Amino acid sequence: MISQRARQASYIFGLVDAMLLVLALFIAFGVRSLAPLPFLTDGLSIDLGTHIWLLTVGIPVYLFLAWGQRLYEPGAMRGKASTVAALLWAFGYLTGFLGLAIFIFQVKTFSRAIFFLFLAFGFLLLAATRLTLVWLSKRMGRDVADMRNVLIVGTGPEAAEVRAKLAVHEELGMRVVGHLPGPNPAPMAIDETLLLGTLSDLKQLVEDRVVDDVIFAIPVVESLSCEREIGWCEEVGVTVHLRADLVRTLFARMYPTDLDGTPMLTVSATPRQPVALLGKRVIDLVGAAVALVVLSPVCLIATILVKTTSKGPVFFAQERSGLNGRTFKLYKFRSMYRDAEARRASLASRNEMSGPVFKIKDDPRITPVGKWMRRFSVDELPQLWNVLAGDMSLVGPRPPIPDEVKKYERWQRRRLSMKPGITCLWQVSGRNAIDFEDWMRLDLAYIDTWSLRLDVQILLRTVPVVLTARGAH
Repeated sequence: MISQRARQASYIFGLVDAMLLVLALFIAFGVRSLAPLPFLTDGLSIDLGTHIWLLTVGIPVYLFLAWGQRLYEPGAMRGKASTVAALLWAFGYLTGFLGLAIFIFQVKTFSRAIFFLFLAFGFLLLAATRLTLVWLSKRMGRDVADMRNVLIVGTGPEAAEVRAKLAVHEELGMRVVGHLPGPNPAPMAIDETLLLGTLSDLKQLVEDRVVDDVIFAIPVVESLSCEREIGWCEEVGVTVHLRADLVRTLFARMYPTDLDGTPMLTVSATPRQPVALLGKRVIDLVGAAVALVVLSPVCLIATILVKTTSKGPVFFAQERSGLNGRTFKLYKFRSMYRDAEARRASLASRNEMSGPVFKIKDDPRITPVGKWMRRFSVDELPQLWNVLAGDMSLVGPRPPIPDEVKKYERWQRRRLSMKPGITCLWQVSGRNAIDFEDWMRLDLAYIDTWSLRLDVQILLRTVPVVLTARGAH
């Protein structure tokens, strides 16, 4: 029921936002047609039909970006500053996406004035609506008649946690009327004045009071002995919620799933956000394709230099470990002499990195051209093909060599639980200046806090790091 109410609210917010964006285009069209302001004149005849694509493309993209900013999740009715910041972020990237679409598809018949007025009015309308709702929700409060009365079975830490979360998420409209102890009462973690009796009083309480939901906030094992009470609630039409955390996890999250009608509980330490992960893949495909086109002159120059300055192939292919240990061929521009692998053992004593990684400054195996390519990460450009092939992502933990993985400690192996990437937190935080353990912790921090916004931030931070060769050997 909680998730259903949250979904209903998100659908309403999304529909309202879409309608406001439609209104924004009409306002932009009207202002451009009627306002005699010089800076709005771009010499084009005004035709609303040629600008409808701003809605057909802009609305889905905006809804996706707003969803990534959690504007449609429980808690969307948050403070003014965070609401405006989230909208600014979404509209900033919406502007960039639409601008990129105009560039790629060479759109000619559109008014720049309408384009920017649409974005400006869209932001103002959405911000005004959101801020008004925030003000009204705080000013007027929720209609008492619309609140659902909740009875919590449990008095221990689990019950206190549920009570606290319901208090924080007022938008769910659930008001706790009291508590009953479970079959095996735990040490009290709530105020005793909140107790309404014993578990045997459940039936009488539901009959005498208005109770819409009963939450069994007790250990799962105890819930099994409450089958009679749960069945009675079901019989009289009272909604029941059971805690589903069978085990306490360190960092993994639990998700209710379904296997052809069989309810399952999934424990996953990696992100399980299908829409956001699909967006990550779209960004990978578009970003890699655009980067290959834009950087093709650099790739051509690198190819000529590698081929003419040292013997051997232009590309270097090496087996790497990818998602959950899948192996694939990683491609680079060759930056070392052909006998580099054979000479590695003789240089082992000069290794400057802790852990199962081999890196040394002024490596004698690197060619003069290779030093330049490595300094500015030009040797990594062929990995854009690995991204298009689906073996890698633009952002993710760097793919290790299988022999290195065999030497990992158990906690370090979790970095393989997400698709490897060309850049990640390690690259923008110092690269070779960071020791191995901190490198691993940065990768795990990326996995645990992953979002599309984090990917975009890392990509933007990568550009100056590469151009200034910060942290490169």
